[in-house]
Amino acid sequence: MVFISLAKRASAKSKLVPNTIWRSLSEYLGLSEYESKVYASLIETGQAKARTLSILSGVPRTKVYSVLKRLIDMGLVSEIPGEPRKFSPTPPNVALKPYLQTYRDMVQDLEALISALENAFREARDKESIRQCSAWMIKGRKRIFEKIQEMLAMAKRNVCIITSGNGLILLYRMFNRIFDDLISRSIEVKIITPSKPNNEHILRELKYICNVKESDFHLPMIIVGVDGEHVLISRFQFDNYFLRSEGDEAIFSNDPILYKIVRLLLSQAIKESL
Repeated sequence: MVFISLAKRASAKSKLVPNTIWRSLSEYLGLSEYESKVYASLIETGQAKARTLSILSGVPRTKVYSVLKRLIDMGLVSEIPGEPRKFSPTPPNVALKPYLQTYRDMVQDLEALISALENAFREARDKESIRQCSAWMIKGRKRIFEKIQEMLAMAKRNVCIITSGNGLILLYRMFNRIFDDLISRSIEVKIITPSKPNNEHILRELKYICNVKESDFHLPMIIVGVDGEHVLISRFQFDNYFLRSEGDEAIFSNDPILYKIVRLLLSQAIKESL
């Protein structure tokens, strides 16, 4: 009768320790299946005898003592003096702290490795006389604006926007709050656009927070450059101001050389228009 009662309690306890817990312990701590199951069961129980742990965890009774000894050696479990022998888990925030620090160190080392590889990649790319440039085509106004929003959100130093008067109206309607956020993050924002009767109030608002330069730019385009590297060139159909317009198209690239070429060409064209 005692054994049956204990088995029932074991069944109830096993529901509290799902397979994902002991499997995660095995993965992150390098524990064996038996070690993970015994430790997880002991965490749920608090204190227990070896026989009880054998039933709760499903680890054979002939193995449970050797498993507990290894857990004690690892600092995950301590033995409570007295008879009968009982075992208690070390608090997880104490027992697992060294493992957590190890993973943090690994993350830092990986970040340093990625940074070193990225620097080496950039240096090698700068030395290449001929290389392939990556660019992506984007169709549809909604998807284009989603990409522009992503670019503005990741800006770290500066943003340059060149657009027509109608394009400025679209941008302001979509991103006026993002412009405020850019300024609050000390991002330099430069906007080059013509002054038209329908966008004069927008220009007045933007001049308080952005570097706005007026030019005779009438192409149906919105061009966004971020941090001297990311550039988006879009052609818009400005016959409507709705978000859903599948006729709009854009090219996006994160190639700094392409960015420089586009900026040089546009700067010359804008200079001549001024």
